[in-house]
Amino acid sequence: MIAVAQFHLIKFLAEREGLSQREIARKLQISRNTVAKYLQGDTAPTAAKRRQVYAHRRYSAEVEHVIPLIDQWLKEDQQVWKKQRHTAARIYRRLRDEYGFTGSESNIRKVVAQRRAQQQEVFIPLVFQLGQQFQFDWGEADVKIGGALTRVYLSACNCRPVARSLFEPTAARNRSRF
Repeated sequence: MIAVAQFHLIKFLAEREGLSQREIARKLQISRNTVAKYLQGDTAPTAAKRRQVYAHRRYSAEVEHVIPLIDQWLKEDQQVWKKQRHTAARIYRRLRDEYGFTGSESNIRKVVAQRRAQQQEVFIPLVFQLGQQFQFDWGEADVKIGGALTRVYLSACNCRPVARSLFEPTAARNRSRF
């Protein structure tokens, strides 16, 4: 597919300059058939047109066959640490090595991206009346006390919907300190 600017140049050379298809092809160093094709069309080729043509393509039978397995792995990945999850490249290598998959890695990347987008968790904001919700959590910080680096534990209290938080450093992380 040619660029939109080149499409308009072909139209200009044919309509304004009066050049033949053969002369346009020679001048732009493209096929005469390409020139003929774009002189017959009224609209310029666009990315939207390409997306429209390729949007509903289906995967090969081999890729369709492994999609349930990919879904299973991605579902299992939700139970493990983020660093331990499968990447699309790892899924492809595993399919190739363990199951003899001969399809392309790019198709597997597309399937994984599509499936991950479908599996994203939905965030529902919680709304409470004043004083009905209290959040508490522990955190850690390294601070210098008397020139020595010391780890302290921070208790964080938050009352919603008021956007105020209370942080209190403690030497230990236990209930009696709170």
